[in-house]
Amino acid sequence: MGLCFSIPKGTKVPPSLKNIYLALQNDKNVEFNMPAPIHGDLQSWANQGVFMLNTVLTVVEKKSNSHKKQGWEELAAAALEAINQKLDHVVFLLWGKQAHAAGAKIN
Repeated sequence: MGLCFSIPKGTKVPPSLKNIYLALQNDKNVEFNMPAPIHGDLQSWANQGVFMLNTVLTVVEKKSNSHKKQGWEELAAAALEAINQKLDHVVFLLWGKQAHAAGAKIN
């Protein structure tokens, strides 16, 4: 689909996206007064300005981290750095150990 974590409606929601929905519902600082979507199409989020970026952008199907340490991490870090330095009023949500490491330089 070209959107990080997004999958077409009618496709089973993957565990990573289920975890994102669960984190939003459990965050006491976020008003998410609606049930988690039953699909994984995140186009509506993109339309609202949400930019989601994974630290590794490709994988072999059903083999998590199969393309780790092949250059994606550097690309993701450069994107975060550019957004951090050039844009104001940005909120970063960093889910997971790899995301925390990639966002270590965010001010």
